[in-house]
Amino acid sequence: MKKLTNAGIVERLKRLQGGRSARELAKEIGISHVYLLHIYSGKREPGPAVLGKLGIEREVVYRAVSGGA
Repeated sequence: MKKLTNAGIVERLKRLQGGRSARELAKEIGISHVYLLHIYSGKREPGPAVLGKLGIEREVVYRAVSGGA
């Protein structure tokens, strides 16, 4: 499975947007255009509606660091 960064998700969203406005893409996804713009700017992370549209799932990983219990 390929791991994506937020930048990679934004890149995929912009490809999906094509020549359309952010409002049009947001409406298609079912989110507000402000939320979409916040994802683009890095202020918010993409939620289930956005990830689902892109065929991406979120994975949370915890790892130990030195000095831990």
